[in-house]
Amino acid sequence: MSGGPGCECRGKNRRDSWRVTQRRGNHSAFNGYRWTPSAYSEVRCLRCLRSWRTRAQYVDLLPSELIGWEP
Repeated sequence: MSGGPGCECRGKNRRDSWRVTQRRGNHSAFNGYRWTPSAYSEVRCLRCLRSWRTRAQYVDLLPSELIGWEP
């Protein structure tokens, strides 16, 4: 993982509570809040409320948190 502390939840089903908030890109103040493609995605845990950015392939298996958020 990279870009922040990851999920602290324990148990083998912890990924069930993970959602992708920004898939393969981001919106940030550095680019005027415009969508910028990236190798990284942002993931959030709905249980511990932590979020982090990662290039891990498991992101492809996770559902999106908000419909319509990604381009």
